Amino acid sequence: MPSAKSVWEVEPGEVRKPGTVHIAIMALLIGVGAVAGTFGSLSVPLGYGVTGFWPGVAVQAVGSIWFGMWGVLAGFLFPFISNSLAGAPLYVSFAYLPSNLLQGIIPAWAFKFFKADPRLTKGSDYLHYIIWGVVVNNLAGAAWAVTALQWFGLITVESVPLFFSGWTIGNGVPSLIFGIILLKALSPLVVRHRSFVKGWWA
Repeated sequence: MPSAKSVWEVEPGEVRKPGTVHIAIMALLIGVGAVAGTFGSLSVPLGYGVTGFWPGVAVQAVGSIWFGMWGVLAGFLFPFISNSLAGAPLYVSFAYLPSNLLQGIIPAWAFKFFKADPRLTKGSDYLHYIIWGVVVNNLAGAAWAVTALQWFGLITVESVPLFFSGWTIGNGVPSLIFGIILLKALSPLVVRHRSFVKGWWA
């Protein structure tokens, strides 16, 4: 089995460049994320697109780890669809864009920077995913989201803890459960496929 280091490093003579496969992957992730984000919530919505259990976030984290900026862009865009179907105002969906960006790009950066193996072959790989793909990214996303909601006057200062905890827990739990399942089950296949992104675009 190749080492974690070789997963991210371009081998001598290896040519990697963006292609139509990456555009197709991005479109697929947008579709899967929109469905998971819209119909996968298992708890009562808190309002403005915030729910107590949002599986779409696993697509943001895992898709970005596997496919770099193609996954980040998909995770950046698909919440527009799910938020609209959930009844969130369009300007709120725009306000959430930085949250969606952070929730994908943070785990992607961390796995590349620390050379963690997306196949989760050792304990440190799990730890990096939990830290960067479950905790840090969702705390950052929640912080931006509640700031935006308060700035628009949609929530009061008193309700900030409810929305902040709802976002972090509602995103963190599915990130932990589904993210680890997806990485462990599919990464061995993905890292051998030409669509796997070792850099940011290819």
